[in-house]
Amino acid sequence: MSLLDPGLLQRLDALTLRSKKRGAGVRSGERRSIRRGRSQEFADHRPYVPGDDLRFLDWHLYGRLDSLWIKLFEEEEDRVVQLMLDCSTSMAGEKLEFARRLAAAIGFVALGRADRVAVAGLTDTVKHYAAPRRGRSSTHAVFRALEDVHPGGETDLPRALESFPRQRGTGIGLLFSDLLYATEPEIPLKRLLARNTELHVFHILSPADIRPNLRGDVLLVDAETGEQVPLSVDEEVLDRYEATVHEWAEEIEQVCRRMGAGYTRVPTTLSLEDLVLRDLRRDGVLG
Repeated sequence: MSLLDPGLLQRLDALTLRSKKRGAGVRSGERRSIRRGRSQEFADHRPYVPGDDLRFLDWHLYGRLDSLWIKLFEEEEDRVVQLMLDCSTSMAGEKLEFARRLAAAIGFVALGRADRVAVAGLTDTVKHYAAPRRGRSSTHAVFRALEDVHPGGETDLPRALESFPRQRGTGIGLLFSDLLYATEPEIPLKRLLARNTELHVFHILSPADIRPNLRGDVLLVDAETGEQVPLSVDEEVLDRYEATVHEWAEEIEQVCRRMGAGYTRVPTTLSLEDLVLRDLRRDGVLG
C-alpha cells in the first residue's frame, strides 16, 4: 500500500513539526534543548569557575566588568516523535487507513528534521511497535511499520500504556484514535503527559460515527465487546445522536486543552492534503 503520493511528499519536504516546549534530547539534532551546550547560538553568561574551558571566556565582558564570565550556548538535540495509533476493532476500515496516512505525513516531516520517529499500534496492549528511527533514509521503514498496524481487539489505552516503552529524553506523543474507550479521557492523557512528552490528540471520526446510516428497528452490536442493544431509529433519534456526538467531541477537546494537550478533530471525509498543508499549519502543529 502506498501511503502518500510523491507530489504530497514533495510539498511536505519543507515543513517542520513544531514544539511548544523545550526538552533534553538524546543525540545531536536540530532542536533547542534545556541543557546548555556548544552550538553557535548564544544563550547566557555565568561566572567563571576554575576548570572551565578558557575558550568560552567572554573577553569583551571582562574588559567592561573586570571579572571573568563564561559564554553559554544553546545545545541542539533531537527528540522522539511517537506515532501512537489506536488499532482496536472500532478503528477498522477508513479510520485506521486515514490515521496511517496522517501519521505517515507527520512522520515524514519529523524524519526530515533530525527527529527520531517511533511507531506503535495500541489496543489493550502494545500490539505493534517499531523502535525510533532517524533520517529521511528511514522513511520506508517507518511507512512499512505503519502499514503493519492492523485492527483487532478491545480499546484500553491506560492498560496499553503500562507496557509502552519509555524513551530517553523528551519528545512529542501523537495519538491517533476515535477515543471510543470506556475510561474517562483524562486517564490515558495523564499517563502520556507524565512521560514528560508534549502531546497532541488527533480525534479520528468517520461519517458513521457522527450520523450512522440506520433506519427502523435495528440491533446494534459493539464491534469490540459483542454487547447488543436493540433500537428503533428515526430522524429524531439520529438528530439527537449527532448532537450528542458533537457535544462529546467538544468535551474531549476541552479536556485536552485543560491538560495542556493539543487537539485536532479529523473527519475521514477531509482531504489529507487540506488537513496537513492548511489546517495543521494554521493551528501551529506544522510550520
